[in-house]
Amino acid sequence: MSSVSTSSLLLTSRPHGESGAVIRFLTEKGLQAGYVQGAKSRHRRPLLLAGNQLQASWRNKAGYSLPSIQIELLHSRASMITDPLRALVLGWICPFTASILPEAQPEPRIFSALNHLLNITEKSIQPIVSLAELVRFELLLLSELGYGLSLSRCIFTGKSDNLTWVSPKHHAAVSQQVAQGHEAKLLPLPQFLQKKRGHTEDHIPDWLALQQGLRLSGFFLSRHFNSFYHRRLFSARDRLIRHITKFFIKA
Repeated sequence: MSSVSTSSLLLTSRPHGESGAVIRFLTEKGLQAGYVQGAKSRHRRPLLLAGNQLQASWRNKAGYSLPSIQIELLHSRASMITDPLRALVLGWICPFTASILPEAQPEPRIFSALNHLLNITEKSIQPIVSLAELVRFELLLLSELGYGLSLSRCIFTGKSDNLTWVSPKHHAAVSQQVAQGHEAKLLPLPQFLQKKRGHTEDHIPDWLALQQGLRLSGFFLSRHFNSFYHRRLFSARDRLIRHITKFFIKA
């Protein structure tokens, strides 16, 4: 049996037996599930919060039995659960990511992007910054799982200017000129999703653009992950959006 020890992001934890827990966590090498003993102890319980960065160690087992996972805390995100917006982001994106990724397939881009999203959400004093990053991460999930959107050129003309809409049928951008008269069948493309990635703060959207981004990623997520199980998870995203709406209306 080979041994593994790697940095990981905890996505979900559910009780198992009298004192254990089954956890699902993400590493650069992919999604992994395992069993943690003593999960209800005073020492272990704070470690098993969604979003925590852990050093996870285990021995691979033959067959389908879950490996026993040894965990050490690298970075706690416990402070996020005391803030309603941050807690809602955690409550949506961690379980959803765990639900759609295949196990044990390398996901270095998703691992890096999720860690970045959680860092931004934890530290940024501007909610709109972390929410824009959430939209980018949702679109990355779609792309990495084979449902990516082509937003750099118009699907019909091949040109890269005046891209203002997205075709649900083609998963691609549409220019303003081509879209005329067909807007009802298209989704708005906010400008912040067209810019190349740099410092996130350089591309802060306004409230309208953020709404458009959330609608865009949400439309394609719900289209491609529409099982009963996934629809239950989308209720967490709905709660997040309701909270965001109240926040910005008050502001």
